Amino acid sequence: MILFFAILGFLLVLFIALISVAYTVRNLSEMSLPSVFEVDDAVEWISERLPEEAASQLRKDEVFEIIGLWLDSLDSAGLASEYGQEIGEGRTKGDNEDSVADLDIAVDEVVAKSLDLPEPLNEVAVVVVLDLLIVYLTEMGAIGSQPTEKR
Repeated sequence: MILFFAILGFLLVLFIALISVAYTVRNLSEMSLPSVFEVDDAVEWISERLPEEAASQLRKDEVFEIIGLWLDSLDSAGLASEYGQEIGEGRTKGDNEDSVADLDIAVDEVVAKSLDLPEPLNEVAVVVVLDLLIVYLTEMGAIGSQPTEKR
């Protein structure tokens, strides 16, 4: 009789464990993974897709510098975050709850900063890099309405 209850208890525990695992797997499969922006990957991706005219005027370190200026612009707008932090988490209570960056203002700011560098960059090439950066961020799911699924 004890053997019967031991087997029944074992089967009950096994059934509960399987249900718990299945429930957790289902919940995790419905969650989208966070998009993590790796600057080095973005520099490589953008450098490979630069048109010839812009590529002839920019080196990879300058593309890196343009992306850094863009990130500084996002940070000053309150749209940058550290890993594990929600966007805009550091804002004060008086700030607007919905932070939206005006791309034209951000591009103008980055172009102006790139012209103030010791070696000024071509403003058209800077805009091309920023355009490709937006495409990169959209494709990786960091910006836009729905993140894209990795297949």
